[in-house]
Amino acid sequence: MADSEQPSAPVTPPPPPPPPATLGEALRVARLAQDLTIEQLATELRIEAKQLSALENNRFEQIGVPVFVKGYLKQYGARLGLDSKYLLGLYYEQTTLGDVQIQPSRTIKLRDERQITSWVVAAIVLLAVVVGLAVWWWNGGTFGIASSTPSAPAAAPPAATERAEPVTPPAPVPTVAPRETESPPADPPAATDVEAGEQPPVGAEPPEFVAPDEEASDEETPGASAGAVPLQFVFEGESWAEVTDARGERLLFGLSEAGRNVTVRGVPPFSIVIGDANVVRLTVDGAAYEIPRAGRQGNLARFTVETREE
Repeated sequence: MADSEQPSAPVTPPPPPPPPATLGEALRVARLAQDLTIEQLATELRIEAKQLSALENNRFEQIGVPVFVKGYLKQYGARLGLDSKYLLGLYYEQTTLGDVQIQPSRTIKLRDERQITSWVVAAIVLLAVVVGLAVWWWNGGTFGIASSTPSAPAAAPPAATERAEPVTPPAPVPTVAPRETESPPADPPAATDVEAGEQPPVGAEPPEFVAPDEEASDEETPGASAGAVPLQFVFEGESWAEVTDARGERLLFGLSEAGRNVTVRGVPPFSIVIGDANVVRLTVDGAAYEIPRAGRQGNLARFTVETREE
């Protein structure tokens, strides 16, 4: 009876589970507590399942630059009800990736484009002059050849005179008249010399070769910088941005701080990726361009600017 009246020992509650040691473990525990799968969250957040799996496995280098990792981490943590500052603290303790340092880039100005165009035009004109002089020389348009050309026909008048002397009869009186009639034909050979020299064509040959090339170069010049469209980005907050034009040339790449205003030029269509589209204002060819909301992954926007905005 005495044993039954003894008080029972107090029940000690089990100790609370230890806090997650890593960022990936914290995300996995919160997801499993809500009975959610990675595929369900990937569909809901519009983030690839492999990116969420990389976060839970602490494989941040598989995602890319730190700005994308932090963006996915904030979206994932907010959906699971976790504090973003707590998650970022775990991330900074584990990661060895440094933030991308953006070096100020020198944009191509209109003055530089004009200089490039003038150099291209000068090179084409110089090439046309050299080709024209080469063709003119090849066709015998030099002064030495032109001066030797009249000398050969100049020997023709003596030959014609020698042939005319045996034809004249030796009669005393009748021979005088034929000589007077034959003296005037001596002038035509002088005219023949002038024609044989062909001095006017020689002076006219160089323009015939140079002028067509100059006209051709003027027709090719306008297409040198045609199609370039300016894009202006105004960053009201910190955001990642990447811009590639139709030629595959990367015009802008990296993280920009708040207050930055940058203008790039390229050939449309443009492929654009913006990490936080809510803090970026875009102007295309002087007109405001509204960043599309369709297809966004949280604040991340991927879109294409097809043509010049009117």
